[in-house]
Amino acid sequence: MRLVKRSTAGALGGLVLGVSLFSACDQSQSSCAAPKLAPNQPNGSSALASAMVAMDSQLQVVLEAVMADANHAWEGYTLASHDLLALEPTDASMINGHFTTHAPLYLQAIAQFNEAPSADHFNAVVSACADCHHGTCPGPLTRIEKRRPQVD
Repeated sequence: MRLVKRSTAGALGGLVLGVSLFSACDQSQSSCAAPKLAPNQPNGSSALASAMVAMDSQLQVVLEAVMADANHAWEGYTLASHDLLALEPTDASMINGHFTTHAPLYLQAIAQFNEAPSADHFNAVVSACADCHHGTCPGPLTRIEKRRPQVD
């Protein structure tokens, strides 16, 4: 009887175990399915949070399009505005004096950008978002700052 080295036996055992696990995961009703990931907002998003996600998305889309253009042309772009004061927040404590003062400034910045699209006016929109978040909900500030175009 020939003895197999312990390291070889371990490797063979690992190989057999790996093959058996692989074949077990190949079954149609397997418990080895990919793990189900939790949603970003397990309790759902409020109307205000959803509007802010949409705002961020449109800022990103416009910024990427302008930066992809060799001339970095802003003409022809507009941003949708949201009546932030009319939307239900995730947490009522988020609606404070700072928020009620800064939400209209966001609308003014959007109107200014839509009247004359430019990097400066786009930055004014980003600043309006950041200024409001500084006194209300600072969590997204890093993300907001990433929406600033690199102006020469």
